[in-house]
Amino acid sequence: MVKKVKIYLRSEQSIKLPLPEDELSELEEELISPEPFLTEVESEGELEYRDGVVTITYMESAATGLENCITTVSFTDTEPGRVTLYRAGPVKTALMFCEGQRYISIYDTGFGCYEVGIYTEKCDNAIGTDGGELAISYDVEIRGSEAEHTELLLKVRELQ
Repeated sequence: MVKKVKIYLRSEQSIKLPLPEDELSELEEELISPEPFLTEVESEGELEYRDGVVTITYMESAATGLENCITTVSFTDTEPGRVTLYRAGPVKTALMFCEGQRYISIYDTGFGCYEVGIYTEKCDNAIGTDGGELAISYDVEIRGSEAEHTELLLKVRELQ
């Protein structure tokens, strides 16, 4: 079963720039916790349910910085709290989100690849065959150092 859906995506990213202790200054607070970068986009896509697997697929927009990429979010109906995000196109990656777990992935920017660690603090998935919401809170590490914190909200509803 494949349904056409409307997708609302809200991503709030806070960049983390750790400083060595001997370089701490009055600017530390600003450098470590700059204003979050907020992205909100709406898109159309597809929600498919087949053999116990829910898959949501949509095309990224220029507003996300991932223009011409296709993103697929998937999970099983028996483990909705274990979510995989695949991205194909100029930027390629496969990220796994599971509350309290850390996963390593390769992020291919098209200009080079690097290893990222994803630690999921929260993964609340209430998406079913008719849509719903997915909220993920996670940290991204690059070479073992925390680089950013992201709050992601994905809302999916069937097109009428």
